[in-house]
Amino acid sequence: MNEVVFPARVTITREMDPHGLPITRAYLDVDDESSELPLPAGRPGEPGPRGRPRAPWIKSGEVANAGALPTGLGPDDRGKWWHALDTNSMWTWTGSDWKESVDAVGPRGPVALGSTLHVTETISDPRIRNAGAAIARGDELRIVTPAGPQGPKGPIGVFGRIREASDYDDTVGPSQNSVFAWARNRRVFRPLPTPMGYGPWSLASSDFAPDSTAANTNSIEIGQITIPALPFAWRPRVRGRVLTGGSASEPYGFPHVWARLGSWDGQPVGHGRNIFLSFASFVEIRPYFSEATGLDTSGSANSTDSPPVKLTPSSTVGVVPAHEEVTIYLRVERGSTSSNPVNTIYHRQAGAYFEVYAIPVAS
Repeated sequence: MNEVVFPARVTITREMDPHGLPITRAYLDVDDESSELPLPAGRPGEPGPRGRPRAPWIKSGEVANAGALPTGLGPDDRGKWWHALDTNSMWTWTGSDWKESVDAVGPRGPVALGSTLHVTETISDPRIRNAGAAIARGDELRIVTPAGPQGPKGPIGVFGRIREASDYDDTVGPSQNSVFAWARNRRVFRPLPTPMGYGPWSLASSDFAPDSTAANTNSIEIGQITIPALPFAWRPRVRGRVLTGGSASEPYGFPHVWARLGSWDGQPVGHGRNIFLSFASFVEIRPYFSEATGLDTSGSANSTDSPPVKLTPSSTVGVVPAHEEVTIYLRVERGSTSSNPVNTIYHRQAGAYFEVYAIPVAS
């Protein structure tokens, strides 16, 4: 806010009100010249109430003069105007009274050339309540209409093939017992292998080799299971248990139980370890995938020469091709090949069990 400075004489009085409270008053005496100075503007006030929308001017007729203007008009007639022929005035009704625009009406112009409108777009939507039309460019007309009442249900259409749908991924074909699934990341439907797998195939205790104790050897072959050819590529999911033990004279001779694919020295697909060495203990066989083959020779209960691999949907480790029979071999392997002449490892047939499921993989 700008300041206005002017000379003045200030008189201040002080008195007490009936309740004993002091009242101070200040009086300013200014000369005539200073009294005519404009004061600075105050702060802007709050916005006033919104007025009624102004209707467009609508010519409603012609009258001989102002005395012939119609009567009985109200707020709903706001924006209507009449041409007074005697003065060429434009009399407009504001909603409460008349406003004259003198000599506002000129002579009538020539008749315009004819034009043909072409409807370029028609929109019908059940959410639309009011119809409308607009000229887009030149002679193009755009019309918007409310939707009419819903018609009767039509006949059932011809059934289509799901693999021809626009939201179906047909780059990967379905396999035996595959499931119809929604891929959220790609927002399409696609065939996926069944999450339950196929099988099981299993070995009971009687299917394992008889009890055996082996000295100065690195492995004992204890069982094998053959899975028939399947019409899809798959990866084995195994589980089982075997009672094993070893001699305490070899500090690194901890017995390991390996499930290997295709041969006694093939890729591991299952593994378990007895960490008690000189005590007989059931070893739990669990899924374990590695690219290493042959005996594990790490020489420690807590490490292995067959490190597990990181699997992805495109991994080929442990995958059995379609239409191929395969055998999974089970054997107990000593955890170190630096053999002690008196070291032994053993297994027991009682209570042994092994189970295989075939988990399909994407081709």
